[in-house]
Amino acid sequence: MYKSMLFAATLVGIMMPMGGPAFADPCGMVPPAWTSPSDTPIKRIGPQKTYVAYSDGIETMVLRPGFSGKIEQFGMLIPFPSPPAIRKVPEDTFAHIQNAIDPPEIPLWVKPRFRPRGLRSKGGGAMLGAVASKSVKLAKDKVKVISREALGMYEVAVLEAGSARALKRWMDEQKFRYPEGMDDVTNDYVKDGWCFVAVKAKIGAKIGVKPQPGMRKINSSSPGTGFDGAVQAMGFRFKSKKLVIPMRLSAFNPGERRNIIYLLTNKPKRLRGLPKSSVVRQVSGQDLVRNLTEILPVRVMDGTVREVKKHHIEQLRERRDSDPVLGIAREVIASDLRSVYDGKLIHEHEKLEKKLLNISEELGLRGKEIDKQHQRVISEQSDKIYENTIEMLKNMTMTVIDADFPEEFVADDNLYFKNYRMSAAQNNPEFYDAKTMAGIGKKRGEVFWGTPKHLLKRKKTGWSR
Repeated sequence: MYKSMLFAATLVGIMMPMGGPAFADPCGMVPPAWTSPSDTPIKRIGPQKTYVAYSDGIETMVLRPGFSGKIEQFGMLIPFPSPPAIRKVPEDTFAHIQNAIDPPEIPLWVKPRFRPRGLRSKGGGAMLGAVASKSVKLAKDKVKVISREALGMYEVAVLEAGSARALKRWMDEQKFRYPEGMDDVTNDYVKDGWCFVAVKAKIGAKIGVKPQPGMRKINSSSPGTGFDGAVQAMGFRFKSKKLVIPMRLSAFNPGERRNIIYLLTNKPKRLRGLPKSSVVRQVSGQDLVRNLTEILPVRVMDGTVREVKKHHIEQLRERRDSDPVLGIAREVIASDLRSVYDGKLIHEHEKLEKKLLNISEELGLRGKEIDKQHQRVISEQSDKIYENTIEMLKNMTMTVIDADFPEEFVADDNLYFKNYRMSAAQNNPEFYDAKTMAGIGKKRGEVFWGTPKHLLKRKKTGWSR
């Protein structure tokens, strides 16, 4: 609750560390990888979710896809226009972003018959790494390692390459995976002067390992390795002259093509090349500030707001705490805006988080208790950067794009955007609710935020909770 109140005044946050799975993934950004021709390649399942924030030349991109397959080593390779800072983000990141668009409503029966329980969630995460600026063009047979480091149980390398062939040779030598069939696209990125982020993890190398989100132990009782479900989200913060999502390599992935993009920008947007109907929601910065800083709204189910009494407000006080269901979104967005304000890709407390995470991994320490210890140490530094960004969010818009992306559309070029404001008549949960990723129809009852006016002795001001 304290951090939410502090955020309401300043809107700048941090990424708290949280134990995550010890494996990497293709993130829908690269072709499927396999260990031999007989192995089953990774296949996408469910929608790929991408969070993107862009302002004043600084962009953040967070990915969390789902996939299934049988493979001993997961990996990913993603191109970027400039070297990014890299972070592991919490498993609940996208759930909290969805809640920031359509906050959970606490039901209230003013006639005392039902007392449903409230919602709870978890949070955490760690900002990891920053790298140096890009150098001059390389010779065709050269690869330059800009940065290489352990991020928990991941190994991440930020690379520049003179050609796809040179990149493949380096990745093969260093036991990273470079799947076949992507040379032409890779060479296009090389010509444009882009760099690449390669990620690998080896938890799947043992017989019987079945990686999954939140995994803490390995069970080797059965043969084979596999994975089915959404994987740990990863985030990248980088400099770019224009808003762009480098998704060309995802055209190589078999499986579902549904993509959901949560796009935070200075003006409402839509994707070039897709129909306007792919934009399903747009939320103003003013509404985002309210959603992220206020306690959760209440929906009166069997009466009117005028029938709400003071004892109802007291009974719902704990259940209306937004931290458990919105805290991660608050921290992610605030941290990104602070980077724009400072013109930096990484904050000092995020560097400290990285060190703590790697120390814990070396000692084999993971889980909620060690995460809490990290948070206590980091909060001493993170609280110092809570300032100057709430006005930035007020002037921005969150656009939700939900559509099947045709293979040829993705393969042809990176994803670029243009200004667009959707119809106000369909811009509501009745037609598309971010939490369900579908229309929910008309709701019954009345909603109120904060405290109903008839219970207030005087008008409140500021970002009151």
